Amino acid sequence: MLIDIVVFDGVDELDVLGPFEVLRRAQRARSSLIVRLVSVTGQQSIRAAAGLTFESDAPFRPGDAEILVVPGGGWASRARKGAWAEAERGELPSMLAASTNVRVKAAVCTGTMLWATAGLITGRRATTHRSSLQELAALGVEVVDERVVDDGDLVTSGGVTSGIDMALWLVERELDADVATAIATELEYGRYRPNVGS
Repeated sequence: MLIDIVVFDGVDELDVLGPFEVLRRAQRARSSLIVRLVSVTGQQSIRAAAGLTFESDAPFRPGDAEILVVPGGGWASRARKGAWAEAERGELPSMLAASTNVRVKAAVCTGTMLWATAGLITGRRATTHRSSLQELAALGVEVVDERVVDDGDLVTSGGVTSGIDMALWLVERELDADVATAIATELEYGRYRPNVGS
């Protein structure tokens, strides 16, 4: 199973690194799992919101991954780099819209706004950072103010640290509950599980 985490300049560090840490630990436990950081423009070097620079693993190609995780950052402040800037540029929403064979669409924080901007989650249950809940509702999404919302093939999480909860939930749901519990124990992290179907 291939899981891609989309990265771009101005992305929030923890939106990426929280899920990445969890999912790469799951990859070590299950050799059939591959987790990559994929960049929108194909660039290798990414400069995140707080200045961390890191390398992507591959360019983002719609249709590659079974699970596609979109992080956020810079939406509420309308930052010149980040999720808002990516929405304004239009390339990432177009690429998301072309990802029709993705089995699970996932988002951390205002990454949900990018799925909404792509027009793929209208009428669906989702959450985002609380600073953007009203905007998400204005885009036709049924807002659920929870840390993680599981709406079948759409799994979204609220602000920043909830991306860890989302990733642990994906590991439990898609791979193995025992693996998710072991990872949470290793991280010394108190888990949150979504109310599925509510």
